[in-house]
Amino acid sequence: MAFAVPIHSFAAVSVCKDIKDTASYFKSSALNSDFAVAALAKENLLTAHEIKQYRKVLINRVRAKGKELTGTELVKTIIALKAIGEDPENFQGENLIKRVYDTAAESSVTGYAYDLIALNTDNYEIPSDAPNTPAKIAAKLVDAELPDGGWSWSLTAKNSDVDSTGMVLTALGTYQDKHDKDVNTAIRDGIKYLKAAEKENASFDNSCTTAQAIIGLVSVGVDPSTDDFVKKGMNPISALSTYKDAKNGGYKWQTASESSDSFSTEQVFQALVAYDLFLKGDTLYNFRKVSSSYSACTDATDSGAGDKDSSSSNTGSKGSGNSPNNNGTGKTTSQSPAAAAAKVVEKHAKEVVTKTNTITKDHTITNNNTITKTNTVEKPAATKNQTPAKAEKVSHAKKEDKPAAATDQATPAEDVQQEPKKVVITKTTGISPVHGWVGSLSAGAGVILLIISKKFLGV
Repeated sequence: MAFAVPIHSFAAVSVCKDIKDTASYFKSSALNSDFAVAALAKENLLTAHEIKQYRKVLINRVRAKGKELTGTELVKTIIALKAIGEDPENFQGENLIKRVYDTAAESSVTGYAYDLIALNTDNYEIPSDAPNTPAKIAAKLVDAELPDGGWSWSLTAKNSDVDSTGMVLTALGTYQDKHDKDVNTAIRDGIKYLKAAEKENASFDNSCTTAQAIIGLVSVGVDPSTDDFVKKGMNPISALSTYKDAKNGGYKWQTASESSDSFSTEQVFQALVAYDLFLKGDTLYNFRKVSSSYSACTDATDSGAGDKDSSSSNTGSKGSGNSPNNNGTGKTTSQSPAAAAAKVVEKHAKEVVTKTNTITKDHTITNNNTITKTNTVEKPAATKNQTPAKAEKVSHAKKEDKPAAATDQATPAEDVQQEPKKVVITKTTGISPVHGWVGSLSAGAGVILLIISKKFLGV
């Protein structure tokens, strides 16, 4: 049964563990990153006290005299407010969403990308004649696409870069279910650009750039751990682990860097969370639905590699209204195909049952992973015609690492396996007494017959 589970390129040793380790990195000191707070909130890793403390930080920021929030700082504030359950349309008497859609023009491509992300964190009331509506921003991002299918941070640049392309895909991913053909075409172009930009070690030069590429891909419904993104057994998700600093759970900018830094760690943490949310059918900046139902990360190590829809036709269908965001409806959709595949693989992996049970001297059945006494008699479990339902029960016993007791089994057939009868094996080590007497009598009779023959018959 183990061989029936598809072997895929591992996304990471454990995405769940990496998320928890990186969360500890941020929590080891006072939280001071809006993006980190948002990612922590999506994974339900913020305590009530931490939320309360960060709310004070945001209050002070909004109330700061002589300083009106603009640009990236405004967008980050909106994201952080939504993450901790606040309303950016009415926070401390300020409508921060209005500040975004009233912005006449941005000075960079990434500025528009952040605006679109902020305006799509929830279903806000945005006037159609506002200068900076989501539709207008999406159109500007489409127009900013360069001939190679990517984007640059500058509106006048001639060369694309991975970081900007990842950010734009993240932004367009929040809008792709609007049935906008131009947007969906631009998304497909961006995916092709990232495929071509990926290095042979499955990374994108450094941890930050790799992280931005991952966030962009999962935001438009593409699994970066599969298909064309797999390079020599590695993929962008698993490549992130090569930047990890084992000393503190943070991440380095380059694998050769001496130590981790907070900026690189923040970027990688967002990518890990974004990938985990992708497996659940959600996205990093979607706050339409409170993610309290996600009690823990999925801990998936692969996500259904081989599903060709995950990187090519995916954008066609998902871009036509099947985005994990389901923006505009106020609800998240059901699990994505990649998420469902990941859970199926994980389920099968956990339910693999080995073919040999060990019967110890005291006739209890133990798991193969436990240490048993010497002089055991091993019998193939297959000798008993075990039904699938019974095999599943044995699987659960193995999963919990406890011996499967006979009292836990419901059917007589299972009882036979769980309580085997005592086997007695004997060996003949000497001559039986009966055999000795028979032999002696035979020998005596032979001597008497010989004497009679000689005396009376003359033989």
